[in-house]
Amino acid sequence: MKLSKKWLSVVAMSALVLGACGDGGGSSSSATADGSASGEQQSLTFNASSGVNDKHFWHRGFFQPLMDSVDEETGGKVSFNAFTSGELVGLGTEYDALTNGTIDVALTLMAPYDPQRFPYTEVVMLPLLESDSTIAAEAMKAMMNSDQEIKDGKTYYQIEFEDKGLVAFANSPTQPYVISTTNKAFDEVGDFSRDVRMRTASRVHEILSTNLGITSQSMPITDAYDALSRNALDGFFYNVPDWIAFGFDELIKHTIEGANFGHFVGHTAMTEETWAKLTPETQDIFRSNAERLIVEGSQLTKDETEENRQSNIDKGGEFKHLSEVPEDVRVHIEAAITKTWLDWIENLESQGHAGKEIAILWRDSLVEAGAEVPQEVMDIK
Repeated sequence: MKLSKKWLSVVAMSALVLGACGDGGGSSSSATADGSASGEQQSLTFNASSGVNDKHFWHRGFFQPLMDSVDEETGGKVSFNAFTSGELVGLGTEYDALTNGTIDVALTLMAPYDPQRFPYTEVVMLPLLESDSTIAAEAMKAMMNSDQEIKDGKTYYQIEFEDKGLVAFANSPTQPYVISTTNKAFDEVGDFSRDVRMRTASRVHEILSTNLGITSQSMPITDAYDALSRNALDGFFYNVPDWIAFGFDELIKHTIEGANFGHFVGHTAMTEETWAKLTPETQDIFRSNAERLIVEGSQLTKDETEENRQSNIDKGGEFKHLSEVPEDVRVHIEAAITKTWLDWIENLESQGHAGKEIAILWRDSLVEAGAEVPQEVMDIK
């Protein structure tokens, strides 16, 4: 995570003030001053909210290990009341809950769900040819820490988080999203029709759906099981390792793999005011563990891909690799992948954002980490 020099000065000053005066306020955290003269960390208990359940790999591979590590390494001075499954605030509503003080830590700040406020993070949803969660984790770390200017002399991190008064850490990326349905095998190009309703997670997938010729229906993933069960949806773009946790392995019948329809990355975030309650030493503990766990969590979900895939097959699901589908279907999908990059860039730039600059940063971060993108995407300058 990149912090500006101005923000580092604010953190240092805040730590001194808090060390001298005790709790600096905040509506939902509790604190007791216990050694402030020496700059010792106050005792703090933060309310932390996750929109996913405790079976999700984010919880098992990132959230819980992060909270446990901070608790242990601060000797219990910083602890967390964790709420899962959206029981405190709903998935995708965490930003408002942070800013109004309902929660102290958003474990699932879902920037791709909120493109009006966070226009750049959904770049991670752009479709690729080859990648996996560990490659995406390295690319995400690089983008979060990049010094490359995106717009108005500011980096990605400064524009997307710092300017909104947030301190944020990228959660472990998902495995590649694939296209899956309950009833349509996509054996021919004509199967891609507006009658096919697909759950999408971002504007990127809305653009991709248009380019494929199907209908996009945007909704949180927590609503998708019910919609699929009621035949209100025909399928979704989603990553296989999450299927058992949500019950999707019971519903999906047809999946095309071998085309990467993007990764999803959420963030663990807090306000700068909350961050300033931590001493520099505690901030280092939080930061170092978050940057360690983004990689470990990505390996966890990668390792669980086959288990979820096999569970779906055992329940009647089938998988086809992109290389196994009819040639015209493969060409149709690959053309949609390339056009989605170009359309997304144009869409952002029409709104005054630096679409090409962020796309190039993400592309280069991915390729450096080992991913493969279409040649037409490599040619973007």
